[in-house]
Amino acid sequence: MKEKRAWAILVVVGLCCVGFIWYQISLQSRVDHTPPKISFPDGALEISVESDTDELLADVTARDDVDGDVTDLLIVEGISAIGEDHTVQVTYAAFDRSGNVAKQQRTVRYTDYQSPHFTLSQPLLFRSGSRFDVFDYVSAEDKIDGSLDGRIKATLVAGDTGITEPGVHEVQFRVTNSMGDTAYLTVPVEVYAAADYNATVELTQPLVYLQTGDVFRAGAYLASFTYGSASVDLGSEASTVDVSIDSDVSTNQAGCYSVSYIVRSGTYTGHTRLIVVVEE
Repeated sequence: MKEKRAWAILVVVGLCCVGFIWYQISLQSRVDHTPPKISFPDGALEISVESDTDELLADVTARDDVDGDVTDLLIVEGISAIGEDHTVQVTYAAFDRSGNVAKQQRTVRYTDYQSPHFTLSQPLLFRSGSRFDVFDYVSAEDKIDGSLDGRIKATLVAGDTGITEPGVHEVQFRVTNSMGDTAYLTVPVEVYAAADYNATVELTQPLVYLQTGDVFRAGAYLASFTYGSASVDLGSEASTVDVSIDSDVSTNQAGCYSVSYIVRSGTYTGHTRLIVVVEE
């Protein structure tokens, strides 16, 4: 009798084990292992640099074979560095409710993108013996990050002496925005002897950006000449003083150029310099 009961218990236990194993196999066969499918129109998406994430997702959908429409679980996972053609690769990620993840890249072109631009608060000319820091006069910004002043770096690329010594020293400024785009500005920094100039020449602006093919007139950037107690408006009275202009600007080719101005009246001489950046 005891042997029959023991045998019955073993049979029941065995059947339970078989049933559990069958249940686990059946359950696993129903587990969702397929990620959603991400869809968007063919071709590059063209948007403004001021567009937000909603615009990047506006025409993107995601559908899962189990959960159906999971577009609400779409995210922008990342954006690559910008290329020369102002395009980036945007990576989308979509999740289903089983935790499966799908990823897909799309080309996005910024229609109004512009590389960072530099500005100068004054020409980079300094009297010998004076204390100066060129970073105090150089700024940079773009439409994506705004001010980039804290990211500006500089390298002395030409000049046998330190930048504070008399002479003309070529300095390259560079700045990189959050899109990985690096802009360069290579300019002369001039330190002149105190006895060289005793008058002041003002420009309408110390740094100007032009496009290739633009018309450039060096004299149009002269504003005023101050000497002794007199001041001349160079825009309307330039004929009363002697103006010498030395320019290497060519708007036929992209690059960074310099224009040197020397203005004289009697025993008074002033000097300044305009930086011209020509972009394609």
